[in-house]
Amino acid sequence: MRPLRKPLLELTAQDIMSEDLVLLTETMSLREAARQLVRNQISGAPVVDAAGRCVGVLSASDFLRLAEKRETATEPAAPAHAITCSFQTKVEAPQGGERILCTLPPGSCAVQIIETEPTGRRSILCASPHAVLTDWQVVQVEDLPPDQVRNFMTRDAVTVSLDTGIRTLARMMIDAHIHRLVVVDDQLKPLGIVSSTDLLAALAYADLH
Repeated sequence: MRPLRKPLLELTAQDIMSEDLVLLTETMSLREAARQLVRNQISGAPVVDAAGRCVGVLSASDFLRLAEKRETATEPAAPAHAITCSFQTKVEAPQGGERILCTLPPGSCAVQIIETEPTGRRSILCASPHAVLTDWQVVQVEDLPPDQVRNFMTRDAVTVSLDTGIRTLARMMIDAHIHRLVVVDDQLKPLGIVSSTDLLAALAYADLH
């Protein structure tokens, strides 16, 4: 977030939005979209068409709805294991049995355990291999259908303009029961994201006078 030099209630979407956007295309496979969310550690992203216009949002909520429908799905079959982090991998332990390794870089996950073997080799283990740690880890990517994002995204994306005031932003989130708004230009091309976290940061750091 850029430095805030306005009184709190004068802030607009342009003042508090995150401009580091991850955009998904509507023709992207659901699996690749999930990889993008996991790789960037985000819970959702705008979906754009071939012209770059926002046509929807794909979020963790969409994956959860998909998981709920799997009981009646025939292809692919529902996984027998719990839905957990996609960065886990099983290896055989030196003393027998198996261990769950984390393939994320050291320090990038709060439940990593760094283990040093007698040979000096270091391994990164997962301390909670069966837990859903955060909402960007809710899927096993390879278990997802190969279909395109357009078949699973939420189409009625809630969009705002750069000059939308902070009170309006907060009301829109409350009324729509969502945690992010897509900031677009007059051609519906995404410019940024205002999340509930951005609103909290504005409250914490803005001039209250």
